Amino acid sequence: MSWTQGLTTPRREVEFSAVSFCVVGVGGWGRTHVRAVETLEKEGLGRLSAVVIRNREKYREAVARFESRNVRIYGDYEAMLEAEKGRIDIVTLPTPIHLHKEMAVKTLRRGFNVIIEKPPAATIQDMDEMIEAEKVSGKFCSVGFQSQSKNTVQALKRRICEGKLGEIREVAVKGKWKRLDSYYERSPWAGKFLFQGRYVLDGTINNPLAHQLMNGLYFASREEGKIATPLQVKAELYSGHEIEGEDTSCLVAEVEGEARIHFYATLCAPSKEDPSIEVVGTEGKADWTLHGDTHLEYSDGKKEVIRDDGLDEQVEVFRNAARYLRREELRLNCPLAMTRSFVLTVNGAFESAGRIRSIPKRFLTVEKEGDSISTTIKGIVETIDQAFQQRKLYSELGVEWAHPTKHFSVVNYSSFSLKPYGC
Repeated sequence: MSWTQGLTTPRREVEFSAVSFCVVGVGGWGRTHVRAVETLEKEGLGRLSAVVIRNREKYREAVARFESRNVRIYGDYEAMLEAEKGRIDIVTLPTPIHLHKEMAVKTLRRGFNVIIEKPPAATIQDMDEMIEAEKVSGKFCSVGFQSQSKNTVQALKRRICEGKLGEIREVAVKGKWKRLDSYYERSPWAGKFLFQGRYVLDGTINNPLAHQLMNGLYFASREEGKIATPLQVKAELYSGHEIEGEDTSCLVAEVEGEARIHFYATLCAPSKEDPSIEVVGTEGKADWTLHGDTHLEYSDGKKEVIRDDGLDEQVEVFRNAARYLRREELRLNCPLAMTRSFVLTVNGAFESAGRIRSIPKRFLTVEKEGDSISTTIKGIVETIDQAFQQRKLYSELGVEWAHPTKHFSVVNYSSFSLKPYGC
């Protein structure tokens, strides 16, 4: 398939009925899934046929609304899988990270297509089990890396694959977000390295800013529908908040094709900024921002702007899956197998860092904010900006709280078993 066809070109015009969805869990991120399906309902593309709600009392208003619309409600996930086989086209899993593998594998094996939230899995061994289950089932699993359904990301990727930027040499990513203590109090697995004996690896690279690491890998590859394969990773992982996981990170990943991905992120910034990415090739460069236009400048002096179409990329994940199932689109924007290198990079980062280091309190500003507490790393905005410009890790800048690490090879890497520091 050529890129002139695009990611959303119809396979053929065929009339199909609306795609039926079941959303497993309607609280938290589940609300986003419900909203996305309801958007498709207005277009005649999808319908919300069933939901799983374990605590009906907690979600009384939602239960009443679903009952009024004849949406089937289950209090048990297993009961839903048994009752809905052959009636539901896509099961969506806005569920905790440590449950992704188990629930995705079970759902695929029972004969349902799946939309699963990012990250698809915490470990490479879980990822490989999911990919195998998908292959055997004959069904598909789409991953909620919604940027891959965003028009600016698609358009920039198309230009990269067409060779307009030449060979990709560097992709630099930075994200500066703010998270209060309430963010980590919202769920018992939030901020955890392990939860209930299963890996979570919650933090910048594997949860809130994981989209941008995924984008970095996506832009580093010149292959359509592919992300770059990492060879080795060098990473530093830190925590400003009193959590088990990381909330501040930096890494460099060397990938096949001679490109390097530089990633800098924190959840301890004084305010939230839109993440940005710089892609540098032998024939030009591009600057991408999450909610802005993308600017390209070519070696011959020509410039180009890709305008953000303003569409909700979270909804586009669901639209893409529904249209793909109805044979109206050629492929999923973010299929499960495409994300394997993301998980490999994350595991390599944790292996390289060896441990998550707590930032000493003298480098932090901790203060009450509203009904919660904010934690800010002093000078973190300037640190990330400097690291981004110089393509250096924090320790290489001489940041006082930073510690150097070593490269970790992920070639033929197949199992993650790192223990939390102190265990």
